[in-house]
Amino acid sequence: MKRLTVTILPALLLVFAYASPAYVQKEKTENPKGLIKIPVWVEEVEDKFWNEGKRQTFKVFIEDREVPIKSFQGPRNSTILLVVFDTVASLARVDQARAELSGAVKGLPENYWIGLLRAQDELSVIYEPTPDRESLMKKIQTMPVAGKAGLLDALEPVSRLATGMLQKAGVRLCVLYVTDSAIGNYRADYLNPVINSSDAGDLSRRFSDRAVQERMSRLAESLAEFTIPVFILHLEHRSDTLNLAYQSGLERIAAVSGGSAIFCRTTDEIKPSLDKLLTRIQSVYFLGVDAPDAKRQPAKIRIEAQSEAKQFERVNHAGQINVGRTSRFQAK
Repeated sequence: MKRLTVTILPALLLVFAYASPAYVQKEKTENPKGLIKIPVWVEEVEDKFWNEGKRQTFKVFIEDREVPIKSFQGPRNSTILLVVFDTVASLARVDQARAELSGAVKGLPENYWIGLLRAQDELSVIYEPTPDRESLMKKIQTMPVAGKAGLLDALEPVSRLATGMLQKAGVRLCVLYVTDSAIGNYRADYLNPVINSSDAGDLSRRFSDRAVQERMSRLAESLAEFTIPVFILHLEHRSDTLNLAYQSGLERIAAVSGGSAIFCRTTDEIKPSLDKLLTRIQSVYFLGVDAPDAKRQPAKIRIEAQSEAKQFERVNHAGQINVGRTSRFQAK
């Protein structure tokens, strides 16, 4: 098992760059230098996506000025899916999730490369992106249910890793988190926030979920600087005040990235929830445009999509972009 530290990030990027199959190598011609890649979805009706788009289907406007699309990857292009496990609670729910995920992985098209990571205790790489379904399914079945929750600590480093991969190859890339963590499962004590004794107006005195809300807001702001869609399959919905704040924060974080989060109330909801997330993952387009002026951040984005038959009204994407950390990973 490899620990995902600053030193292993360049190594992982090199492994992927040189181990990629022929069809990924060919698509590098669709990956010019210095681009920001924007994830976009085109919905015909709610949760039904249009996957036949081409480069000429789209128009991208930054600060109301149309900009040329320099690279294009759609649903038929090669894809990396990073699956991150953060399971520390219910063995029964995790077993169900393992079974459903294994079946889903087996059914994905052959141009999908899937990597497996673990977030509990300390983020680590279990399996580098691979097309080998059988080996991957065996790893999924042995993912442990133990340790302290690590989802919140994993979000930014995984997006950083994913951004590096996205910038180095002409592929699509999404991250799927499978978690059952509660806010009380973390090493950090969110249940008993530190109260500033010198400040009688400290909101923590009145609102027990204030520390959770602040943590989630900081994370959402940080992840907005990446263009990696984050999807969260949460295996257990909880209804107490602190976990509602936690779950609401996860929904916001996923939405800011262009992804989504689903919380399962029963084990019967795991399969349809996973199917819904994978449908969205398979339907994403990535449009590469020149990075906006770093002095004008964040920059507003508008994207239009039109086929020969109609103008699409439901074009989903982030409403703004912040070059931020993303520019550090632009291909050299």
